[in-house]
This record gives sequence, structure tokens and C-alpha cells, in this order.
Amino acid sequence: MFWWDRLEITPEEEERVIRKVASIIHKYGMDAAAILFLESFKPLVYVGGELGKFFLSPFLPALGEEISISGEKFFRIFEKRENIERLISMLEEMSAEEVETAAETEMEETPQSGEAEKKRGWRRLIPFL
Repeated sequence: MFWWDRLEITPEEEERVIRKVASIIHKYGMDAAAILFLESFKPLVYVGGELGKFFLSPFLPALGEEISISGEKFFRIFEKRENIERLISMLEEMSAEEVETAAETEMEETPQSGEAEKKRGWRRLIPFL
């Protein structure tokens, strides 16, 4: 009946969108907050997707056909609980990789026993810390 009823989303496209969202969340350092939010509201994912379609879809065509179609795909992809699980697992993997690389670089960059580490932030203002 409507164009969005005929909208097909391939599994490769789902994976691409989920990876893109995960990389954007990780880029801004919001991994823990996003995981907490997604785990908390996982039971309401379908309802949230339908509410998003109801309230936001009428305004998306005003921004252009491409944005309208990608917005509809976004709603369809993330109203499935298994896609939310995949997003959470990707975020957990990305944050675990970051912790591992940070630990490796910290081990390589430890100061020598004679060198004192330079204090950063407010700690440089307090002499006994």
C-alpha cells in the first residue's frame, strides 16, 4: 500500500547499519552509557520503534527522500531485539579491545624508576598527591 511496506532490508545492510551505529557510539566514548541504556530498555524496543515511526516518520520526507528511507530502515532494524543484542555485543567488543590496547601502551610507556610521572589536571595543584 505504501512505499515503506515494500522496503526490503538485507542482512548485510543490517550489519552495516549496526556497525556504523556502534562505531559512532564508540567514537564519542559513550559505550558504557549506551550499553546501560540498551540493556534497560530492551523489553520496550518494539514499542519504541513504533513510537518513533509514528512521531518522526511524518517529518522525515521533508528532509529528503534519502533521509526518509534511511530513517525507516533504521526504525525497522532497531525494533528487532536480536539487532539490539548484536549492537550491545559489538559495543562490548570495541570497549574490550580499547582496554586491551590501552593496557599494552601503558605497559610500554611506564616511566623509569628515577622519573616521576607528570601530574595532570587538578592533581598538579596539590603538592601531596
